[in-house]
Amino acid sequence: MDAFVKRCEQCNEPLSETTRGRPQKYCSDRCRQAHRKTALRTGNDLRYRTGPVKPKTAPQGTDFLEKFEPENLSQKTKLHFERVNEVSFKLTDGDVTNVPASHGQWGGYRATKAVAWVIKIGSDAWLARCGDEASGPSSFNEAKANALAMARGACGDYFVENPIDHLNGLQARLLDRDGEAE
Repeated sequence: MDAFVKRCEQCNEPLSETTRGRPQKYCSDRCRQAHRKTALRTGNDLRYRTGPVKPKTAPQGTDFLEKFEPENLSQKTKLHFERVNEVSFKLTDGDVTNVPASHGQWGGYRATKAVAWVIKIGSDAWLARCGDEASGPSSFNEAKANALAMARGACGDYFVENPIDHLNGLQARLLDRDGEAE
């Protein structure tokens, strides 16, 4: 009768019989987790690091930075503006990305990737953005030209660390300026 008693796979203690649910393999959570940690180790390949982390050497750091430099779009690239809504246009090169579905809100769809943006921030005041660079406020045609130039590698007027605060600050200053003019 003792030969038919189920035992814990970790500590080999007898298991209590259950009439419902999945048959037990371990007597406790402690045994289950200990078995999980030891079962994944085979021979010398440990699952977790045992020694101190070795710092990267200098050549690896420079190779890493060279891989992720922003690409300059050549003059031959076909760039065009698409109207997103009444206050923003995006400059795109036609590359398409999949936007995943959000359950109960929208189905998935395909959209073109933005290279740069032109955003209306006030009456006849437009801002050109490309990455973390910005240019403006200026007229619509100047902002479009600045966005194209920044997308092709030119530097913007200034860098933006927090885009939301930057837009809110610009709009507030333009509203204050328009209020003083009246």
